[in-house]
Amino acid sequence: MRLYNDLIIEKIVAKHLTAKDKVCRVVFVILAILAILLVNFIPLLFGVVYMFLLTVSLSFGIGYFCYLMVSGIVKEYEYSVVNDEFSVDVISGKKRRAHLFSGSIREFDMIAKIKDEMHPVSEFEKNALRAYCASGIDKENEWYIAAKMGTQKVLVIIEPDERFLAAFFRYNPRNTMYRPTSKPVSNAKKKEA
Repeated sequence: MRLYNDLIIEKIVAKHLTAKDKVCRVVFVILAILAILLVNFIPLLFGVVYMFLLTVSLSFGIGYFCYLMVSGIVKEYEYSVVNDEFSVDVISGKKRRAHLFSGSIREFDMIAKIKDEMHPVSEFEKNALRAYCASGIDKENEWYIAAKMGTQKVLVIIEPDERFLAAFFRYNPRNTMYRPTSKPVSNAKKKEA
């Protein structure tokens, strides 16, 4: 009998919409409405009524383009751990997925809280590509991963939960600034005592 001990953990974190994101959405909609009015008004101004089919199709195209732009502002980050491989994908508009980062947990230089005074993020920020993959709401739960992709230094900011932190500690205890809490005593052991 063969036992499989694969570790698989997944989590999706939705990016919080900032005021800038909300303003961009409104601007896209206003620009689309203005473009549709302009496309439909110019042929009528010159008395070219037979271009109605072309202007309607252009209006639908502008509306669809606006929809893609507005929905693309909504982003989610998917964290996944498969054995000792950690990866981050970004999902735009709940449709388009792009791979952002992946690496072996064993090779990470540091995994610590952003606000960790003993291991400040500033030690790893110099000449590093920075990927902010957190919701932006809970700054107290943000952690950073300092790693290398080829020859490039990378700094990935994430919002892991206890499962991810335990996996990081399991595969890289020296460079993980998280210590798991002791396991609770089961009810059977409590009754014996």
